[in-house]
Amino acid sequence: MKEDPAILALFGPAPANVDLTASDVSVNNGVVIAMLCLATVLVTLRFTARIVLRNALMADDWAIIAALICICGTTALSVAGGTTGSGRHIWAVSIEELMDLYRLLFSYTFIYASACTCTRLSILAFYARVFSPLERSLKVALFGGLFFTLSYPIIIWVTMGNACQPVSHFWTQFSATKGKCINVNKFFLALGILNMLNDFIVLIIPFPRIARLQMTLRKKLAICGIMAVGIFVCVASIVRIHFLSVFMKAADVTWLMGPVFIWSTIEPSVAVVCACLPHLAPLARLAHRSILSSLHSQRTTGMSSEAPGGQSGSGQGLSRGNKIKTHGPTFDYGFDKMKKGANDDEIGLTNYVTVGPNGGIHPSNESVEDVGHNHSIAVHSSFVQSASTRPW
Repeated sequence: MKEDPAILALFGPAPANVDLTASDVSVNNGVVIAMLCLATVLVTLRFTARIVLRNALMADDWAIIAALICICGTTALSVAGGTTGSGRHIWAVSIEELMDLYRLLFSYTFIYASACTCTRLSILAFYARVFSPLERSLKVALFGGLFFTLSYPIIIWVTMGNACQPVSHFWTQFSATKGKCINVNKFFLALGILNMLNDFIVLIIPFPRIARLQMTLRKKLAICGIMAVGIFVCVASIVRIHFLSVFMKAADVTWLMGPVFIWSTIEPSVAVVCACLPHLAPLARLAHRSILSSLHSQRTTGMSSEAPGGQSGSGQGLSRGNKIKTHGPTFDYGFDKMKKGANDDEIGLTNYVTVGPNGGIHPSNESVEDVGHNHSIAVHSSFVQSASTRPW
């Protein structure tokens, strides 16, 4: 492979152990596309839950849509970067490809900042909604998180817009044009550290409040476990910082730009997944009840065929004409009629209450936390079982 003389003048000759035909482009593209697909599936399931429950879209829903659009942009730029040198050794790239790659990197920085910001705004809006009305300490924490979240993109946009004079020198610097730039690599590293701190701040905001809820330890662990998936976002930020630090010291910049693109896509994609997980509880509950209803229907059908006169001897508790009564919009997912409350869209901080048809019910309140004199967050779960029948 013939090497570009301009590349050799800038980066020196290739080391003897470097295979100039090597390429990680397909692997890099596969990873970023897979992460985009994962984020898209979770957002789709989130909005499916909204449609099933007939709930209006909230601010956190719109923010997550914006985040997904931005991730589509970063994925497209990452794939385009593979066509201009990312994932190949610098000595296998022409000077024109290198300039095109840095032009993409310039645009990528703006969209990446937008993706991270929209995801964090969605999570903060979710916190504000699910814990409303807010106590003072949580309100201060949310405003602090909002300040750091909005500061991050502003710093990036303003600095990158003025990082080079002229702006085009960011990508034309390799062609001996006149201009000057700040140390962009150190700036990227500093922003990576700030980004990691931002992720950590947003992650820990709800845990003190959850710890004070009067619910069973199992429920606390389940809720914290779902939210703690966000720890992987912090891990992704740390890994990204590592590759940024290696990138800023290496001569083979195009080869190392692939992992930077990968982890810069993984981080916001996983953050979107974390933001959507709390909203999938209704779908999980509906799927669970649908399975139970199917099993119950099969059993009662079998017992009806065996009983004299076609009468079921033990399946009357949930048979036709003996329906569960609840309050809220009606949905038919497994049992004859199910009703869902308008706020039954969270991981367990809110729930609905069912009432048995014949008074044969055994409800059990599991948690109530008093937040103030005039309001509270209640986690109320009821298990409904007919007194005369146990179909499973």
